[in-house]
Amino acid sequence: MKPDPAAPGKPSRVFFALWPDARVAKRLDELGAEAHAECGGRRTRCETLHLTLAFIGDVSPQRLAELIAVGNEVRNDREATSFTLRLDLLGSWRHNRIVWAGAQSCPAPLAGLVERLNGALEAADFAVERRPFAPHVTLLRKAHTQVSTRCVDPIDWPVDGFVLVESVQTSTGAHYRTLREWRAGKGGGEGADSRGAGKSG
Repeated sequence: MKPDPAAPGKPSRVFFALWPDARVAKRLDELGAEAHAECGGRRTRCETLHLTLAFIGDVSPQRLAELIAVGNEVRNDREATSFTLRLDLLGSWRHNRIVWAGAQSCPAPLAGLVERLNGALEAADFAVERRPFAPHVTLLRKAHTQVSTRCVDPIDWPVDGFVLVESVQTSTGAHYRTLREWRAGKGGGEGADSRGAGKSG
């Protein structure tokens, strides 16, 4: 199934992300349930769990083509490769009341992917995040209490690609729509589907 097109003439709120397969999402959802029992708050729904690589924000439909070109450039880079991300930490941030799953060590291919994305985005005149990249998956929002960062049973996430996703805010939360997917071993922009599309968080 092809990705859903963005509404013509309407700005899209978009970001690049890693999207887990069903097994990894289930493990993350189970960890989220444990954290919720401890902290309360609002859980991220299983089908919307993801790891943001680069948040873009609102862009015009005309600029979506530039973002797809960025994805194609990064995917076609000779350094692009599959890798495994090990999520083995549970922690929280007091300032925004988020509880997250993170990694003690960021794999070099993931750090390289983020660096290449930010470089291509900056070259295309998109604003990029200046803070050091800290890979994490949001498990809870509006947590009632915080948790001390601690080790948890590792979740090994095989990563073989990344996606460009649109976030649409509705009365029931965020609705995510995959605009394009890039997979390892395929040409830039090929293999796109709507994995994670039509879900609310």
